[in-house]
Amino acid sequence: MQTQTDQASYENTIQRFTKLIIERPSFARPYNYRGVAYGNIGEIDRAIEDFNTAIRRKENYAEAYSNRGSAYRIKGDYERAIKDCNTAIRLDPDLPEAYNNRGIVYKLKGDYDLAIEDYNTAIKLDPSFAYAYYNRGIIYYERKKYDLAIIDYTKAIELRPDLVDSYNNRGNVYNKKGEYECAIKDYNAAIERNTDLAEPYYNRGMVFVLLQEWEKAKEDLTTAKDKQENIIIEQFRKEYENVADFEQKHNVKLPADIAEMLTLRQA
Repeated sequence: MQTQTDQASYENTIQRFTKLIIERPSFARPYNYRGVAYGNIGEIDRAIEDFNTAIRRKENYAEAYSNRGSAYRIKGDYERAIKDCNTAIRLDPDLPEAYNNRGIVYKLKGDYDLAIEDYNTAIKLDPSFAYAYYNRGIIYYERKKYDLAIIDYTKAIELRPDLVDSYNNRGNVYNKKGEYECAIKDYNAAIERNTDLAEPYYNRGMVFVLLQEWEKAKEDLTTAKDKQENIIIEQFRKEYENVADFEQKHNVKLPADIAEMLTLRQA
């Protein structure tokens, strides 16, 4: 979700590049950059249309192919996404964004080894590429290589302190490792940077559940539900079959009101 500030910024970018396009319609770059802005506000079809135009204006435009590949990935068209990223890499083998974009597609397809290989290449080409560390951290987390995930999320935060999801995700790793104070600290950092996100509230609330700090848990879970109606049940069911499963795994007895929050889907 974009903040209102981000939304306004992207809309200003669109206006600026639209003006450039009117002034110089044969130039490829304004279409490419306007396409990126459209993508950032969720206007994926308009983004693809602009990337198409940029490529028609400049056939060897590697960045536009990479960006179009990212747009196709968002639409779930993984075949076209990989094809465009491959073309971008052929045109510019030193373009880290193309490897990162292709890595995301490979990850979504379940090809984790190929994804890590692409993230490694992106990082080698640009050691300051925060998103490549972040994306590689996701795979390490899913493969339960928690220490490696923490290293990558920490590097992403070092490079981009504003990258909110890195704090939330690193908090999840600390949570899995049972390092609850570190997890809470990271969830706090995520919330401080974007109070609109529901997930850090849910995650912090579940840590408070594990710590049996019931009032704090209820407060966070309530806030998470207010921000995203069914997030509690959706996230809870990703890891547990039911409350009994949770209680058995963590050797804890939940209060009735907390148990109800974790199982009651909103109408």
